[in-house]
Amino acid sequence: NKEKVESDALARMPANRVTTVKIGVIKNEMKYDIKNFTAAAGSVIEFEFSNPDFMQHNLLVLQKGSLNKVGEAADKLAQDPKAIEINYIPKMPEVLFATKLINPNEAIKLRFRVPADTGEYPFICSFPGHWRIMNGTMTVTPAPPRPTR
Repeated sequence: NKEKVESDALARMPANRVTTVKIGVIKNEMKYDIKNFTAAAGSVIEFEFSNPDFMQHNLLVLQKGSLNKVGEAADKLAQDPKAIEINYIPKMPEVLFATKLINPNEAIKLRFRVPADTGEYPFICSFPGHWRIMNGTMTVTPAPPRPTR
């Protein structure tokens, strides 16, 4: 399974080859504490996601241009009594990476390889209704040239 091999390789990657992005929730505001960040195409990011708020939140990185589509799908999950079991994460290809819902005063890490295509990738909380104000943008820039020998 190609995805499992990639996941294992990312987990074993030395810390000095991983860019850490600390992202938290602004208490009582239903917003992330960072709105935008930049990442090089193909690099490895590790979110350190913390939730000091009084309600559950998650963090999804989405395909370019899919904010409304995924957000509306997340809102529809509010009608599904089993949606909490899937952490209100819509099962669709536009969801690239996601954390589970984390409880108040919890933290979680999410490590992933940044997409190769440059552009603006939205990130959201998919708890129904949250995505409209609880979102931001990961701007993917060209990868730096590799040193030649």
